[in-house]
Amino acid sequence: MLRLAVVIPTYNEVTNVQNLIDAIAEVSVVNSDTDITVVVIDDSSPDGTAALVESLAPGWKSDNLTVRVINKPTKNGLGAAYIYGFSQLQDEGFDYFLQMDADLSHDPRYITGFIHQAKAGVDFVVASRYIPGGGTPDWTWNRRFLSRGGNFYARMVLSRRVSDYTGGFNMYSAALLKRIDVQSITATGYGFLLVLKYRALLTATSLAELPIVFLDRTHGTSKIPRNTLLANFVLVPQIKLRRGR
Repeated sequence: MLRLAVVIPTYNEVTNVQNLIDAIAEVSVVNSDTDITVVVIDDSSPDGTAALVESLAPGWKSDNLTVRVINKPTKNGLGAAYIYGFSQLQDEGFDYFLQMDADLSHDPRYITGFIHQAKAGVDFVVASRYIPGGGTPDWTWNRRFLSRGGNFYARMVLSRRVSDYTGGFNMYSAALLKRIDVQSITATGYGFLLVLKYRALLTATSLAELPIVFLDRTHGTSKIPRNTLLANFVLVPQIKLRRGR
């Protein structure tokens, strides 16, 4: 049976996380031949996110679904949360690791598409807003312009093989993550996603992109710092020059 870890960093997501995992539980029903473990990496949320998930986890348990929490003692960014989570999980026998956000902007129904790619043996799968079938219907025109411009810039500097460098809904085989050496990545915050994808492109044996419609969160506040666009603009050529180091 395919073993998939769905890794979800959280900070103050108590209003979203139950609905998210409820939806993943529905996906697990239609993918009964896949063992799915939802792993919430919580950055010590003061709103009780971790406690809520821990209290509800037994109710989500099924033949092919397990929900667990890894409590991270300090909050120091998205990249650090993923590195911490991957380091805790890398020796547990998972075949694939799927990243997704906790705010319901990544629709869990797309997980089935990721599973199909995993069964086909694809090493690296990217969910893209910028291929046919994808989109950002809730966004203002200026936000679309900035995002598309940033991704175009990353594609021109790094590689055109990926159309969505800044999205956080991606899947990596366990073997690929070992080759990438995630724990040596020094980029923090959302820049971590850029470095991780570029390293994956350099070492992946196969790549697939899945179209997704990305929806804005309806509860809680965005965790994206205001200076992210400028920071990533500077980071992109550095990634190229250092070949992902």
